[in-house]
Amino acid sequence: MNRNSTAIAAKLVFLGLTLGITGPLFASGPRLVVLTPENRTSDPRYDYVGAIINGIVLYDLSTAGSVEIVDRSALDAALRERELSLSALAANPSKLSEGIVGADYILTGEYVLLGGDLRLTLKLVDTATTRVITFADAGNTENTVHGLVEGIVERLTGRRPKLQEEGKSRSILKLRDETPGTIALFSPLIDAKILLDGNFIGYTTGDRRLPFVIDNVEPGTHELSTDLGRDFGVVKTPEIVFAPWKETVLVPAGKRVTVTDKSSHFNEQLYHLQYPFSKTQTFVLDASGQAKAEYSFDFQDRSGNKKKGRIQVDIHSGSITANFQLDDERKQVDLLFSQDQEGRAEIDLGLIVYTITAESLSGKVRITVDARRTDIEQGMHRQNE
Repeated sequence: MNRNSTAIAAKLVFLGLTLGITGPLFASGPRLVVLTPENRTSDPRYDYVGAIINGIVLYDLSTAGSVEIVDRSALDAALRERELSLSALAANPSKLSEGIVGADYILTGEYVLLGGDLRLTLKLVDTATTRVITFADAGNTENTVHGLVEGIVERLTGRRPKLQEEGKSRSILKLRDETPGTIALFSPLIDAKILLDGNFIGYTTGDRRLPFVIDNVEPGTHELSTDLGRDFGVVKTPEIVFAPWKETVLVPAGKRVTVTDKSSHFNEQLYHLQYPFSKTQTFVLDASGQAKAEYSFDFQDRSGNKKKGRIQVDIHSGSITANFQLDDERKQVDLLFSQDQEGRAEIDLGLIVYTITAESLSGKVRITVDARRTDIEQGMHRQNE
């Protein structure tokens, strides 16, 4: 499947437009929209280099973490209503005052060919202040791009990731001529559509041990995704967003890359998210007929706020005193049980509803404590249908 440079550019530009699905409702870091660098060389044969650079930048940002990549297509659609465009705003930041673009920064750039090297310039535009910060370097390898992205991430987050590869960096100019690679996709889904860079290429086998093999994949960054309809995919947390699974895959020249599809039924994922804590434990009472237990857990609510839960249980023969806590809110319950009668109580602390049961088992006491979130429920992925 040897494609020409136009196909390479088209595929990688599509990746630049679609990576990130949609911007999360609550950002984990600065929100950044990435535009493909422009070819300032007079020779259009090097247009493909911009798409390759764009793919490397997107891959680096997604693996570095702490930066949220915003869906460009969604922003473009909103800006078209105001007769604006991201490219125009990046070229003339003063127009940013005409309306928010839904991102904290726009990353744009350009490159020129200087002999055997490229002079690459990436520009970080602050959409709030219209300030432009420039990052530039000359070279012809992937490390040239990696180094600039390291500086950009450090500028945005204060932390410099390690993206450059010592002694292993490939030439960007020769990337299109390298030996194709292979992707082996393992998926639990049966007959789900497989998309590579947005193009349909087949259906999943449904066998976790038998991969779907994609041959003749051009070296570089690709987006791989599966789609089995409205009930399967991945749940993005903490905001609880439902989407098909997709992953950015870096395919080395002539190598095989193994990828595992993380899709499952949404209700299965919702169940695990709905119960941040569940514990069953059997106790042998001490000489005084008592036992104690204490549990703690934490989770993030849908706004990304950390919540802490705590349970303290004093166990006696035939009775339990339990204290339940969620952040600063506390409630106590006294529970009676016997050999013939299970004790059960439910404690509502708003975002969490605790349930405790106790039963007597031949001189032992078995308790079960669950913490159920009230902001998550089965089937919520279909609520907006």
